[in-house]
Amino acid sequence: MSVSRFLYDGRAFGLTPVMPRDDAYFVGVKLRPMSSGRMWLGDRVVTNLQVPQRLHSMCFAHLSDEPHSELFEPFDIVRFFLPRFVLKQFIDDVGARQIEALRCPTPGTVDPIVGHLATCLLPALEQPERACSLFIDSITRALTAHLLRTYGNVKFSAAPTRRGGLALWQEKRVRELIDTHLDGSLTVPILANECGMSVGHFGHAFKQQTGQSPYQFLIAHRLLRAKDLMLTTQLSLAEIALACGFASQAHFNRRFLMANGMSPGIWRRVTR
Repeated sequence: MSVSRFLYDGRAFGLTPVMPRDDAYFVGVKLRPMSSGRMWLGDRVVTNLQVPQRLHSMCFAHLSDEPHSELFEPFDIVRFFLPRFVLKQFIDDVGARQIEALRCPTPGTVDPIVGHLATCLLPALEQPERACSLFIDSITRALTAHLLRTYGNVKFSAAPTRRGGLALWQEKRVRELIDTHLDGSLTVPILANECGMSVGHFGHAFKQQTGQSPYQFLIAHRLLRAKDLMLTTQLSLAEIALACGFASQAHFNRRFLMANGMSPGIWRRVTR
């Protein structure tokens, strides 16, 4: 899956390029309402100029239909491209029944879940060099599951209980990798591959073993490392935040406060 932000603050943008034909789905969700616009599938107009495009309304199409638009005002759109093989792999990972295709809803359909998940990705799209791969994985997998359930009628059953979760060597390897990659450059597929598991099996086993998702586990280890640096060094909080993989000191402050009930500055003063 790929994600991008299509942002324009000028007046009439005009026609967008026709997207190349591919066995993939395009989902564009609007983060700014629009009073008008026009969408084509090939040579066929599928939205009227006078139909307003509300917040979190979507353009959803298969790329074989050659979707493109004509835009007449400022816009802010997050675009997802989902190859069909990625959807099939996801379904295999979770042990669900395969489907032939997604049902593309009427252009302009409002989907707040897609909109809010897209909004969660904005900081990563604005500063990709500081983005956490595990966080992006968790959001894109949530989006994939939502699209499959809502527009593919895929039935997700509760994960079966597995005794033991990860083997000791698997847990040790994952901990080592996370401890040495606090910058968030790891992805769930990388961790799953290191354990010789599918992504779906790994996610269930990891949570059963640790009580946390891989991303939650990463954040907890970042905070432990930050506490160690606050106690043993004279580094500023901003320097510690970056050293531990947080996007900024503000990001570090929010996460620390959520986990400990006090800011890192106060914690440092009362524990030293």
